[in-house]
Amino acid sequence: MTAAGVISLAALLATIGSLGYLHIAPTGLSPLRNAVSQYGITPYKAGYRAATLAFSAAGLALALAVSQALHDRGSATIAMLIVFAAARAAISWFPMDRPGTPHTQTGGIHALLAIAAFGSATAAAFRLAGALSQPGAWHTLAGTSRALGWLMLACLIAMALTRRLAALGRWFGAIERGFYVSAIAWFATFAIAAATHAH
Repeated sequence: MTAAGVISLAALLATIGSLGYLHIAPTGLSPLRNAVSQYGITPYKAGYRAATLAFSAAGLALALAVSQALHDRGSATIAMLIVFAAARAAISWFPMDRPGTPHTQTGGIHALLAIAAFGSATAAAFRLAGALSQPGAWHTLAGTSRALGWLMLACLIAMALTRRLAALGRWFGAIERGFYVSAIAWFATFAIAAATHAH
């Protein structure tokens, strides 16, 4: 469990480093307005791919840590983490459509992978909170998992609203980055718990 937690944490740090680099690189994108996926259609797309692959690795390692810590009680969470990891690993090979251009099959696949990744991470947080409601490993972190799950869900709802309300559209990037912060915080919480054998 310790090794899985350390690997997950290291992969998260790589994710944060890659995303941080993209935000200071001269991409011309606005963190408030533009989607994170838009970095994948700039000359800096390698940085975006590095971030998605690192986040995928963090998900797989955390799935292993959950399996070792909770055994059968963590099966639903593990399934969600595997879906997350698969979607993150694939998404940079299916870039989003350029704004203002016709919709393509590749762009449609990108959207489905994004929904799968965001939805599965949110579901994993709630399923893990449920599993941790019983006494055992990480029992004291049940509330943290649930709270971060609600934060992720709130961001997802707000992201959907920005697609329907033009006045909110300029804030899509900021809200999506709020989801990333919430998700990374959730992954980090349990990666650290696994690495330190927290209870």
